[in-house]
Amino acid sequence: MIELNKINAIGLGYGELALKGKNRGVFESNIKQRIMNKIKNYDADLINDMSKLYVYTNDTNIEGLISDLKKVFGINNMNFSVRVNTNEKEIKEKILEIANDLYLKGCRTFKVEVNRGNKKFEKNSMDFAKELGAHILINSEFTKVSMKDYDVLISLDIRENTYIYTEKISSYGGLPLGSAGNGLSLISGGIDSPVASFLMAKRGLKLDFVTFHSFPFTSEQALIKIEELVTILKEYNLKSKFYTLNILKIQQAINQETNKAYATILTRRAMMRLAQKIAKENNLSALVTGESLGQVASQTLEGLNCTNECVKDMVVFRPLIGMDKIEIIELAREIGTYEKSIEPHEDSCSMFAPRHPNTKPTIEKVLEEEAKIENYDEILDEIYKEKKTIIVK
Repeated sequence: MIELNKINAIGLGYGELALKGKNRGVFESNIKQRIMNKIKNYDADLINDMSKLYVYTNDTNIEGLISDLKKVFGINNMNFSVRVNTNEKEIKEKILEIANDLYLKGCRTFKVEVNRGNKKFEKNSMDFAKELGAHILINSEFTKVSMKDYDVLISLDIRENTYIYTEKISSYGGLPLGSAGNGLSLISGGIDSPVASFLMAKRGLKLDFVTFHSFPFTSEQALIKIEELVTILKEYNLKSKFYTLNILKIQQAINQETNKAYATILTRRAMMRLAQKIAKENNLSALVTGESLGQVASQTLEGLNCTNECVKDMVVFRPLIGMDKIEIIELAREIGTYEKSIEPHEDSCSMFAPRHPNTKPTIEKVLEEEAKIENYDEILDEIYKEKKTIIVK
């Protein structure tokens, strides 16, 4: 509720990072580097004030700065503060100024809350909060303090400097990017896989990306759309490699030589094998997919079991597995991928999809169908050799 043009400090709170014990220092160093990368284009500095991080700023684009800071994983919350010297007179002058502004905005009841991190400040938190409340009542239009049903909570954080704020917002939390290792996300032009990528990046997994197409049956524009999704995700994931593979040859072999009811699961297994090969050659320790249980034919329990069988020696993360479509769409809107995802595009999976796919395949039957393709490994090797790599910065 403090006007944005008066904010000169943004307090950054940790979430589960506080529980990391001996590893906390490494995680904090990672977060600080990410923050520095986000604020470099603003009139802003990162300050450590008695073990709490603040971004000091005089930038006019506070909304942009807040939006960028929110994309740093590991930050659990942010408060938007007016910074003053830790001096009783200055504090009282500034809190009265803020109170007067709040009254003009329609607030009629308030509460003052003080956190005294700086024990050199002589007055304790409760006594000083009461004194500030009385100061506002005597010197402003406010006539009532309320301990419960207040219109506004005015908070003070007393450190080397003092920070006055009325708003604290939640950020994404999670773990610093890269702290959990590196993975490869199978991304398409749909809604799900970008959201899955975001959720695993939030857990500290630094991602590269791979997509599959069926050119000339799928267009160059469809590939451009997926690259644009990767570019949106770089706001959270930073620079990444983006691999593209044309799987038309294996799709044609599956369509011509196997039972069409198994085409979807056989194509999915080919994709997983190719993705695993990229991951191993690039020291990526996990695969990430946007699969959600029961959403499409290949995502039944039986279908997922058949998919897992061909990547037994690498972990596959499916962060959307228990989410419904509405939850996924809401998160896609939040992270900025939804509008791009719903743009029309051709999808290589649906291009050769059977009209009546088998939704309860067995591993034995899938292996039997796969064995019908005599040059299966040679086709995958050829596809792999022709892959293209784009660096998304």
